[in-house]
Amino acid sequence: MTETEKRIYNKHLAISRSLRNKPFKLKGDFTDFENNPKYVSLKRLSVFFSRYPNIDIDTYFIAPYKIYKDVDHFDLNYFASPRAIKTYTIYKQQQEMLSPDKQISDVKNSLFFIVKFCITNKVQLHDYPSFKFTGMSPEWVYHLKNKKINPYSLMEFTGIFPYINEMPFDERELLLGNFGKTYPDFKSRYNSSNELKSFLSKAFITLKLFIDKSLNSSNSYV
Repeated sequence: MTETEKRIYNKHLAISRSLRNKPFKLKGDFTDFENNPKYVSLKRLSVFFSRYPNIDIDTYFIAPYKIYKDVDHFDLNYFASPRAIKTYTIYKQQQEMLSPDKQISDVKNSLFFIVKFCITNKVQLHDYPSFKFTGMSPEWVYHLKNKKINPYSLMEFTGIFPYINEMPFDERELLLGNFGKTYPDFKSRYNSSNELKSFLSKAFITLKLFIDKSLNSSNSYV
């Protein structure tokens, strides 16, 4: 049994018990667990999470408890099924529609991702919206599609909305989903936010300087 499988099992145990206000103890001994009927579902989950690393395991296990509050428990068989994937998608969509000020934590995580991406690929922050590898669309499109960044983390970039308008309809639907159709609504909520707009506009100035300094520092050694 792999360490990843053990970690997934204990994640599920901890989240399912704590969300029901029940005590729990993480499992340490997995001897002969491969013979446990639960192992088949656990194996499927391990393969699933390795195939889709953008999915946050904690959020995946939390989602059904937030959507179906009248259900007491969701076992590993449920989470290894297509129903759980659909529930996770619904929950993430609901999270995106929360007040912008309630998404600051997720936006901060997105900024960390963007900064790391820019430094790794030697891209200035203002060039991030137009940066491409070999795909037809800029990388931010795939980052958003794969849930690596929060939609509101894009609000201080110029050029996002014009690019969305230029995308073919079917491509926009496939890659951007609801965000491609309702960008003006996101922007309006962002502009009227009490905290997020102030935070993000100040953060961008700091992050631009940080990335510029990091890239110049690395270039000095070339």
